[in-house]
Amino acid sequence: MAFKLNDLVEICKKEEGFSGVYYTAILLAAVGRKRYLVRYENRFNEDGSRFLTEAVDSDEIRPSPPQPSGYNFAMAERVEAFVDFAWRVGTVIRKVDPNYYVKLDCNGKEHHCPFFKVRRHLEWQNGTWLSPATGLLLWSTGQLRALAFHFQHWIPLFASL
Repeated sequence: MAFKLNDLVEICKKEEGFSGVYYTAILLAAVGRKRYLVRYENRFNEDGSRFLTEAVDSDEIRPSPPQPSGYNFAMAERVEAFVDFAWRVGTVIRKVDPNYYVKLDCNGKEHHCPFFKVRRHLEWQNGTWLSPATGLLLWSTGQLRALAFHFQHWIPLFASL
């Protein structure tokens, strides 16, 4: 997939310890055909003085996933929890309304997560969002662009009512 300058993306490094961990970043530039320069929103350089900027392979990048609001997760459902400045894949092990306990895949630890820091786990494959639980196609790149286009034109109509 071709990304554009200033796209909000998520990076999942292929290195050990980063599997299922997605860091939010801004795409700064293309570096060749299969690498991009990104600036993380929640990772810092070694001395902590500024956001980390690095080149990453295209297969480590995905767009920010679409998320419906107000989703109610069930026990054993696959989710992503925002823990330690990254979205981490895990499983809901307990619900304490309205919050969740999530067991993370990356380290096996359980975390108490506020409901607004838990989202549905989706996989980005060949330009489409898939639900691993069901295997259903959720959104394609073209559908997301069309939806954004329509919202851009609908908002002024509703504002005038």
